[in-house]
Amino acid sequence: MSRKNLPTVQVEYSFFSNVRVIAVSKDYWCAIVTRDGAETIGKTLDSIIEQSRPPNYIVVVNDGSSDDTEKIVLSKSFPKIHLLNTGSKTRDIRKVPRLLNFALDFSNDPKNNLPITDYMMVSGDDNELEHEYADEIMSRMDSDPKIVVASGEWLTSRARRGDQMPHGGGRFVRISYMEEIGGRYPMAYGWETWLLYKALEAGYEVRLYPDVRYEHLRPFRPTNLFGWGRAMYSLGFPSYFVFLRFLINLFNSARGTQSKQAAVTMLVGFLSAELSPGALKGMTIDDQQLKTFVRYFCTSRLTRLI
Repeated sequence: MSRKNLPTVQVEYSFFSNVRVIAVSKDYWCAIVTRDGAETIGKTLDSIIEQSRPPNYIVVVNDGSSDDTEKIVLSKSFPKIHLLNTGSKTRDIRKVPRLLNFALDFSNDPKNNLPITDYMMVSGDDNELEHEYADEIMSRMDSDPKIVVASGEWLTSRARRGDQMPHGGGRFVRISYMEEIGGRYPMAYGWETWLLYKALEAGYEVRLYPDVRYEHLRPFRPTNLFGWGRAMYSLGFPSYFVFLRFLINLFNSARGTQSKQAAVTMLVGFLSAELSPGALKGMTIDDQQLKTFVRYFCTSRLTRLI
């Protein structure tokens, strides 16, 4: 029986030591990828541990930090933190899906005997969540099984619209959906958005809840969005959509991913990929059916962007 076909609540009690006790409930585990995150990861972990509904366990993937990240993680009294050290000496944003897959493999390994949950939360190492954040997100997802990915909002200056896609840290993913798409992220630009479009392509729904809040503890750096431009190319975004999105963000900018600098950075990233596709060899999404869906979705969304 696959994990996704298990009943919502299953409890087995036995007086025999060779029988495993299984508890399945509407719970979640949390994955955090960090590198040199000592400045913020302590507050991040505190906000997760102190949730009104804390996670069953936390998996922190420490990608070769040279600061006190490991020491801070191990100092937390929460007994269910698992620290995985990669020992890596190189830094590359494209490694993030590999590191998250590392956490997923650890979670799914029967040898680790970790509890089965309905959701996973992917958090950055600089997130500070409202006290009821997890409970609020899961309660809303529980009410509609078609919602498979959801997050709160961190852009305080953005209008509170309900039609935005989940973004940033603090996003919840339904485990049954993750298993349905293979249980792993693709090693390619656009891996994060790929999760959302795969859901929409399959007839599921994704949600951003503007009234459920969290904060990023580090300043937002638009230069990181160069890769996001390449991600749009990787996912098959049509050029006209990218240019119109650029113009809309340029003239209606707020901050974060909606700032003028972010708009320019993403456009440069997209153009660099389109003009030199060979530079992205092996790092683009190889799913033509999904790309066809993305082009259709982008075209239908233009009326809402204008």
